[in-house]
Amino acid sequence: MKNRREFMKSSLVVSAGLVAAGIAPASAAENTKASIFYYSAKNPRRWEGKAGSHAPVVTVEGNTVTIETKHGMSPEHYIVKHSLLTSTGEVLGESVFFPTDKKAVSTYTLTGEHKELFALSFCNLHDLWVSEFSITE
Repeated sequence: MKNRREFMKSSLVVSAGLVAAGIAPASAAENTKASIFYYSAKNPRRWEGKAGSHAPVVTVEGNTVTIETKHGMSPEHYIVKHSLLTSTGEVLGESVFFPTDKKAVSTYTLTGEHKELFALSFCNLHDLWVSEFSITE
């Protein structure tokens, strides 16, 4: 099981790097070459119809960011991980999930000033999904 976890961790780090490398400025995220490595509600490509249960849903209250993937959790099909990234690729937080978890929900407290952020959700069957969002004051 350790090798699988290391593979997943490495895959997510590489994917996050590709997402971050292709995002400058953040508002152009869907139009970058890097966007071929992830899916989004705007660009689900081969996973058409899956965005509602795979694209991360973000709620911001003050300096607290909550990421939820409205996806069932079972040994066969589950959300593996959430990550919160800045537009420069800085990882602000990560949460790993297991098939036995009831929901894929993670909460992060922001420190410092961040305007444009990315929520990542990785499904064991349907790949990496990204939602871009802005912090408004």
